[in-house]
Amino acid sequence: MLKWLMYLLVRILAATYRFRYYGLENIEKAKCLSRGGNYLLAIWHQNLLQGILGQIGRRHVVIVSKSKDAEAVAFACQKMGHDVARGSSRSKAGVDKGGQAAMEEMILILKTGIPGAITVDGPKGPAKKVKPGIIKMAKDAQIAIVPYAPIATKYWEFNSWDKFRLPKPFSIINVYYGVPLLLEEGSEKENLQKDKTIVELAINKACLGEV
Repeated sequence: MLKWLMYLLVRILAATYRFRYYGLENIEKAKCLSRGGNYLLAIWHQNLLQGILGQIGRRHVVIVSKSKDAEAVAFACQKMGHDVARGSSRSKAGVDKGGQAAMEEMILILKTGIPGAITVDGPKGPAKKVKPGIIKMAKDAQIAIVPYAPIATKYWEFNSWDKFRLPKPFSIINVYYGVPLLLEEGSEKENLQKDKTIVELAINKACLGEV
């Protein structure tokens, strides 16, 4: 019941938003660069809600934590037509909590041609620092990364680790797709820091509306 209530509240809120899209040509460029005409959206966790709402009607595969707190998010994503791979990058005492399995599942789905979206600094930060998962997924699936920045003109900002933003009702949300990134082949370990920096800079650029 709680999952349904939260989902309905989000859909009601979403109905008040107006979305404006910029850089859609970059999606087409990414498809041309990638194996199977696919792509992977990279977004900061701060903009998660408007990121999901900005893709209603566009099927994507996403990773959602296996925690009970994330059940409503997984439910909402599925109701909006997305595929959900359950897992988390968090671990305790060296025990994997499902993140590796979820990432492998997502790679398999990406290879079928369904595009993906991932909060690259989630689930717990540090904020605006890319974690290695998206690098591995993009290289394994041989697809381009598209920086994704849905920016609301009016929002509430929470005092959370990511400074989470909730767009105010009747806000305009400008959705920016940055220039696609096809990361160079090679050892992930050797190129990891360079690749992470490239993705971080590209997302930040998209957040400024530079597409």
